[in-house]
Amino acid sequence: MGDVMKKIKVNFKSEKAFTMQDLIIAILIIGIFVALIGNLMYNSYMNKVVANLTAQMSMYSVEILEDIDKISYEEVQTKTPEQYRAQFAIPDGFDIKIEIRDYIEGQQEDQDLMKIVKLTLSYTIQGKKQDFVVERLKIKEL
Repeated sequence: MGDVMKKIKVNFKSEKAFTMQDLIIAILIIGIFVALIGNLMYNSYMNKVVANLTAQMSMYSVEILEDIDKISYEEVQTKTPEQYRAQFAIPDGFDIKIEIRDYIEGQQEDQDLMKIVKLTLSYTIQGKKQDFVVERLKIKEL
């Protein structure tokens, strides 16, 4: 019976410290949690940056469109995106595009009373281009 007790009492674990398997499993579990938390923090930061840039684009577009409302009908076609960039201190990371077209295509010069102003502000973040497009009518004052 003594031999049976010796066989049952065989222990493969070290009683002094952790085994290599215990350490590997613990490091894997910690690594998974650190990666998940890091990913959540990164995604949260990127969402904050995108929201901030979109808010800035909205603010710049409102400023540009208010300026377009203030200037005369004839001046609308003469102001360039570079002039707006300098006037409102818009950073170089934003692309500005202004398209002006007749409200009714093919109308005569004397009937030119309205134009459509299409303002496109865009930026690129992580290889993705984000556009903010606003259209507004510019009406000739008589």
